[in-house]
Amino acid sequence: MWFKTLLTFVAVQAAAQSNPFRPPGPNDVRSPCPGLNSLANHGEKYTLLGDIKAKNPGFIPHNGRKITVPMVVDAFKEAMNVGADFVTAAGTIALQANPGLFSTSFDLNDVKKHNFPLEHDASLSRQDAFFNRDQSFDNDVWSQTLSHFEGLDTATIQAASDARWARENDSLAINPSVVFGARQLVVSLTETALYLSALGDPVSGAAPVPFIKSFFEQEKLPFDLGWTKPDQETNLATLGAMVSLLQLANPGAVPEGLNLGTGTVRDVFNLIDPVTGKLTTVTCALLGLC
Repeated sequence: MWFKTLLTFVAVQAAAQSNPFRPPGPNDVRSPCPGLNSLANHGEKYTLLGDIKAKNPGFIPHNGRKITVPMVVDAFKEAMNVGADFVTAAGTIALQANPGLFSTSFDLNDVKKHNFPLEHDASLSRQDAFFNRDQSFDNDVWSQTLSHFEGLDTATIQAASDARWARENDSLAINPSVVFGARQLVVSLTETALYLSALGDPVSGAAPVPFIKSFFEQEKLPFDLGWTKPDQETNLATLGAMVSLLQLANPGAVPEGLNLGTGTVRDVFNLIDPVTGKLTTVTCALLGLC
């Protein structure tokens, strides 16, 4: 037992030293996603020599610029053990946020476009775009989310589901231009499944609350609190299973025709309407029509 503890301590120290945390500077850009921002906050220079990634410390560029899909796939796998099947799809969507034609990279602030397939109302830590287009961390919104973990050392599926459900209901009640349909619901559930998995366990969803606070409040991977990436990979299959559990714990009605699970998560992150099965477009999403 002591040997395993020693190995864990060594792994934590090695990860923290090779990927130190640095908050963003005045010329760095960030997204509405704590996961991407955390990877950048643990990033150093990330250069390309032809098609070869230079082996500099860090996960993605600290400045949040010129990020490619392979960079994101490598970073999520290395940092959090999140699989390529999910990250490739999500990264490809982020790539489409770049306003340039035929772009091969994106900047983190490109992903701020409201109702773009990755950004949506009812965030766990941001105000809806109707109230704040900046979409930076909002302590009041986060306090509402965090209240559902009060008294808990470890987050549960039920508590996380309640927190997400409360944010959805709040947006529906106070935002006159809220857009929250089947696609937004699946993205929202997947985000909750992702942080529970990466910071805790991809099967049970048990994640220590201090890890979650560090991740959202500081946009920091909580190496200093003893966190290490899970041994089991988080992927479309595990996320789909946890999305189903989160919704089962949620009193909200699922839109008619929507069946939650791995296939639905895969569809949404490949821009396929989760109810009709039709391919959607970025323009449709931006206009809030799908």
